[in-house]
Amino acid sequence: MSPTRQPPAEQFSTLGNDVFFRLRSDIIASRFAPGAKLRLSDLRTAYGVGFSPLREALSRLTENRLVTAIGQRGFRVREASAEDITDISMVRKEVEGHALRLAIRNANDLWEAQLTAAGEALVALQRMGKKVAEDVWESRHREFHRALVSACNSPCLLHLHELLCDQFDRYRRLSAKSRLPNAPRWLMHMEILDAARAREADKAVALLEAHITEATQLIVMGLLAPSHRPSPRSATRRSIKTAPKAAPASPSRRPARRPSSADRA
Repeated sequence: MSPTRQPPAEQFSTLGNDVFFRLRSDIIASRFAPGAKLRLSDLRTAYGVGFSPLREALSRLTENRLVTAIGQRGFRVREASAEDITDISMVRKEVEGHALRLAIRNANDLWEAQLTAAGEALVALQRMGKKVAEDVWESRHREFHRALVSACNSPCLLHLHELLCDQFDRYRRLSAKSRLPNAPRWLMHMEILDAARAREADKAVALLEAHITEATQLIVMGLLAPSHRPSPRSATRRSIKTAPKAAPASPSRRPARRPSSADRA
């Protein structure tokens, strides 16, 4: 008897990858409430794919700690708690701080140019004030943190960093207290950028840890405040009606003008 052949990786993951990224985006954007039941029949209608790619995507999201498997009864969006985000924050500071130290140690002109461009793209949103769309800010903020650690030369660290940022950003979107940063938090991003560009690893890591700690405190405040989020069941119904047809594109890295001191005020 001939051995069973494994399907090619690209064939196995085409539909599964597509729905994985779309579901991941919706969960991080809090279009599904914590604890919302993810019914396969509803998701099949909303995302236009079969049960197999949906199960594949949901299994991957479970491994990424965005979804919880309920034995043989299906899947739910992972619950949210102050204890969980505090734990995520602690691990993220360790992982991102170590990756930033390595990136500064390996720093070169390309890394600095990419980091500067990501920082400029983020600062440009400050000038727009309240006109900034939340999705745009989240995307550029993520790109800035990716750029910080991109030269660490550790695929394992980068993978862990991405998973932790996904989990952290879901909480950011859930918390009404931390929607968009105020002026001091904008300034903190630039201080991290300046320290990294100056190759001051201790200072850059200390600023990064302070930034994550402050964001965590705001998230916890938002979680403890009276919530206006829909119930898990109503969130599921509303979310599946508006599920996007494609994953959002990654923002481009464009060089930008270094802001003046007035821009950063």
